[in-house]
Amino acid sequence: MLGKISKEQLAGDYPVWQTSLRNPDWAAYAELCGATGIRVTSRDQLDDAMTLMFSTDGPVLLCVEQDAELL
Repeated sequence: MLGKISKEQLAGDYPVWQTSLRNPDWAAYAELCGATGIRVTSRDQLDDAMTLMFSTDGPVLLCVEQDAELL
């Protein structure tokens, strides 16, 4: 979400409008560009993903998904 704009909308008693964002699939994007893309969605996948990342020849993009609600 575009945080500052959303806060300004709420502060002005306006509905939050057109500020939500969606992240692309970065691992898929890396594959489209000719690199290896690895996507991690949980902590237990990270060690295997990093092993694969460091053993792969050529460019690699490691995408680690995070919980946006965690502060």
